[in-house]
Amino acid sequence: MIANPQSARAANNGYRVKILKTYSNELPENPYHANLKSKAYIWASKRYPYDKQKDFQKRLYKVSKLKGVTLSIQKKASVYHQNKWATYYYVADRGNDYQGWVRPSALIKGFSPYGYQITKENWGNQTATFHAKNPKQNVYIWNWRHTKKQANLKNYPGANLYRKATFTMLHNKKQSTYYYVRMQADGNSSKNAYGYVAASQVAAGHNTNYKQIDYTQIDQFTDSTDYQNYIQNGKKQKLARSIVKLFPNSQVDLGLSRIAAHDYDTFESTPDGDSTPISKKGYADIKSFSSIQKWLYAHEKASNATKLAGIEKLLDKEGYTANKRAAMSGYKLGIQIVNNIPGYSSENDKPTRWKGYVFILGRVDK
Repeated sequence: MIANPQSARAANNGYRVKILKTYSNELPENPYHANLKSKAYIWASKRYPYDKQKDFQKRLYKVSKLKGVTLSIQKKASVYHQNKWATYYYVADRGNDYQGWVRPSALIKGFSPYGYQITKENWGNQTATFHAKNPKQNVYIWNWRHTKKQANLKNYPGANLYRKATFTMLHNKKQSTYYYVRMQADGNSSKNAYGYVAASQVAAGHNTNYKQIDYTQIDQFTDSTDYQNYIQNGKKQKLARSIVKLFPNSQVDLGLSRIAAHDYDTFESTPDGDSTPISKKGYADIKSFSSIQKWLYAHEKASNATKLAGIEKLLDKEGYTANKRAAMSGYKLGIQIVNNIPGYSSENDKPTRWKGYVFILGRVDK
């Protein structure tokens, strides 16, 4: 606590308020909850110099109605009214839904024993990706009071959860860990949701239910096997599968695919867009197909059959005929195909179409 005595201020309604102390309002400092047997009220307060509302201008909330609400003491004051001085606390809940002046006798020390109470929070270095442990079970994303369901992961089997913070919640005298997350379902911003999910119900790592997923960022994959699974099963990877078949002896490689996406493409309309090249260390004899890439961007609205025919024609023109491709050995394939997928703009969150067309060949540098 920080001592902060101030001169008394008049509320122009018979009350004079003299601030004695100011306390930290960070969790879990100074937690109190309502004495439900109290007949007291929380009174209005003048929160800002320009606030038209006066201290003790009116009664706002009946303390006995604040079941499940934890209040944090932010100020202690001596209040003069009707020839008497009395001690009051200025309190507020975490969401500032309830705040104002109240008598100490109306409060009980500690977090409310009712409902779900946030007792700790950590916002530092919390970036991580999660998904539902069991997509067939109900896994809810809640508001911070744990009273409203924001989404059910069962309805979004392809959803990824991007953690922003970690919280400890108290419920029925037991503490549980929750994550504050942004849920992104299938790359569609209209299905985004924010809220709190029980850590026990999610698993670390991106969602691998690729048959239900429109798009996964290239840097989310763990290894080449994971990425190959995405291409072979992704519901928006039909064109990528067709391109892979054009190089029957060139296995898809995640490292080379990242180089393709970061160094040879201009796909920057999605969260993984990165104009800064990455190292090519570990690979040699890289062959890119800029003319094919340019043609694909110019024909982004064409059917997959038309695109594939165009790719084969241009490969032949560059000397990579079907016979040569079938005879190639020792080369890996780096590829990222984002084939006109519905998404959203990273600048204004408006609906758009994501497009990224790139594939390259390279040898592993031994």
